[in-house]
Amino acid sequence: MRAPFCAPRLTIRPRGGTTAFRFRLRFADNFFVCGREGKCVSRLAAAETGSSMSETIVLFEDEGFLHLLPLVWWRSVFELRVGRKIQMDLIAQRAGLPLGGVWTREWYAPVAAQRCGAPANRPIRAGAILVNGRWTPEAHEGFPPPPCVGETPDGIAYIVCDEKLARSLRAPVLLDPPRRAEILESVPRRAAEGRLIRYPWDIIADLPERLERQWRPADATIESEIDLPFSDVDPKRLHVGERTSIHRTAVLDTSGGCIFISHDVQIGAHAVIEGPAYIGPGTRIRPHAHLYNGVALGPVCRVGGEVCRCVLHGYTNKQHAGFLGHAIVGSWVNFGAGTTNSNLKNTYGTVRVPLGGHPIDTGMRFFGAVIADHAKLGINTAIPTGAVIGLGVATASSGLLPKYLPSFSWVTDQGIRRGDPNRVLDIAAVVMSRRDVEMTDEEVELLIHLGEHVAEYESPAR
Repeated sequence: MRAPFCAPRLTIRPRGGTTAFRFRLRFADNFFVCGREGKCVSRLAAAETGSSMSETIVLFEDEGFLHLLPLVWWRSVFELRVGRKIQMDLIAQRAGLPLGGVWTREWYAPVAAQRCGAPANRPIRAGAILVNGRWTPEAHEGFPPPPCVGETPDGIAYIVCDEKLARSLRAPVLLDPPRRAEILESVPRRAAEGRLIRYPWDIIADLPERLERQWRPADATIESEIDLPFSDVDPKRLHVGERTSIHRTAVLDTSGGCIFISHDVQIGAHAVIEGPAYIGPGTRIRPHAHLYNGVALGPVCRVGGEVCRCVLHGYTNKQHAGFLGHAIVGSWVNFGAGTTNSNLKNTYGTVRVPLGGHPIDTGMRFFGAVIADHAKLGINTAIPTGAVIGLGVATASSGLLPKYLPSFSWVTDQGIRRGDPNRVLDIAAVVMSRRDVEMTDEEVELLIHLGEHVAEYESPAR
């Protein structure tokens, strides 16, 4: 028998010749759920570093959002999940400053203010630090005195504003490269750590490493009583939140990385979870599900079958058998039973992805799909390698899907036609109400706006 691991207040209860772990430790979840995406409260990050509330950052979007469509139709770039955290909270924690505002696309601003709990597109004062919502700093980043522009190899990471910059810069300016370049032309530059998220697959490429970097020793706490006789668990690499139930036949394997299971999670019989993995609050892992290393699930998801190297935003259902690999999936997506995607070409070549209908080489041998919010995939749907499925797409097809489906497409064996955005709105309201979430007036207006304007950015189906 292998010697058990040791941890504070850990007792070992032998049963039938096997070693069963029964944990009863202090719960120390380092984030709170505030809203349907399970976001961290950004002020928490500032409190951890003792920052003054007079110092704030303002997150902004630049023209780079275009390469993250269709994932950022229904959210801002700083609401993208990058492992255990969303960008907004990762940046606030790394910067050690609270969130004082957001600058985003004008038509998205009302929703951004509501979801982020911060003023949207408001003027700023001298001393404000504008931070690119696509920036992924890997460590605490100190900011120089104003004026200064912090740059990565991919573009601007932050702008420390003096009085002149505070008067000159506005949200539309940062979305307009020529105007922005003119204003910032003479401002001193400084190299910034980290990179910018350029494309959706940047999030997937190093997802296991991201999950490992986001783990802290203080996370190794367990609140719920669990009994896992068949698991390979290092208590220093496991977090289990309160009111979480894990069937004793489930297998957790932390040999490949940490496993963070949030509060109110249910994990069914014979499920297998390989670390590193993050399972958000209220999520249910179905019996016999297999989560391979490098999976991040947002709040209130339903997951079964095989899932490998994926990010699922909140409230997405993949309940049944079928494989989902190397994919980034929005919120409120439903996968019909038997739905499977391909994440590897028969040629073993790098995967090309038709963002906006225009193919871009990912440089990756493994990449599955980009699936935007409120998509509904019928039973036995087959998704090709490197597919892009837009906002509100619905499929009822017996063959392999086209590789590119514009937002609001309706797909059958008879072909692709543009669906009715009002119908998508009606279905979204019903689906959200089933999870006791009411679509806000701002979200209704957003979906109506998108129904009228997404075609200006996306190529038609071919």
